[in-house]
Amino acid sequence: MKKLGEQWGQPIVVENKPGAGAAIAYTELLRSKPDGYTLTTGSGITSLLNLLNNKLPFDAATDLVQVAPLASVPIVLIAGNKVPARNMAELIFHVKQNPGVTYGTPGPATPHHLAGVLLASMAGLQLTHVGYRGTAPAVQDVIGGHLPLAIVGLSTAIQFARSGQLKVLGVGSAKRSELAPEIPTLAEGGVKGYDASYWYDVCVAKGVPKAVVSRLHAEVAKALQDPEVRTALTSAGLEPMAVTQDEYQRMLQAERAKWEPIIRANNIQMGS
Repeated sequence: MKKLGEQWGQPIVVENKPGAGAAIAYTELLRSKPDGYTLTTGSGITSLLNLLNNKLPFDAATDLVQVAPLASVPIVLIAGNKVPARNMAELIFHVKQNPGVTYGTPGPATPHHLAGVLLASMAGLQLTHVGYRGTAPAVQDVIGGHLPLAIVGLSTAIQFARSGQLKVLGVGSAKRSELAPEIPTLAEGGVKGYDASYWYDVCVAKGVPKAVVSRLHAEVAKALQDPEVRTALTSAGLEPMAVTQDEYQRMLQAERAKWEPIIRANNIQMGS
């Protein structure tokens, strides 16, 4: 946001409004004048929020406009050292011999939870989900041997993997992460076609003029080319993303087509 402020020649004030899967922040956004001066950060599955939370006071699919992606968040499948698997192929064999193996995530209805449901479905596995309150406790339980598996952010897991405290079995995106190219994808490990990419983006309220949305997209894309911005993102475990408006809309449509039936079939809800 600092770089955007420099490009626009005016400061940007950041207000943290966490909670309810960003619903609190979106509610504040929708109370503002739709002129493009109020933005929020969201994710690729923003338009699916009403499926994940049926108590929202707005329709995310129609009331919010997803302007431009910011950065992807590589997620990984990790295992405790007691789990008899060094890679995804060995884990598939292990779980099929021991149905119901538990995996943790930072919480129910998170992208990590969705990734786990997709993985179980595509690999033909019976996995039991446990939603934690954040990433840290899930990782600590894996290290402590209380939880066999977890799906978490790469940036958190990699430090413990490199010190030998846990194993990273694969990254969830379609391609290997630039942040740790030595880690194979889960697709390479035997779950062909698996892709549970997850990213942050910029959103505005419905009603912001198309010309303003286009300008915002261009400004975000420009900021992402700045070396300092890219370094700051990668240092935080994020991979900068820059695509055209048309490409981004196609990506969002593909995400909705992929996740909507999974959410409905498994009745995935926040807080459940």
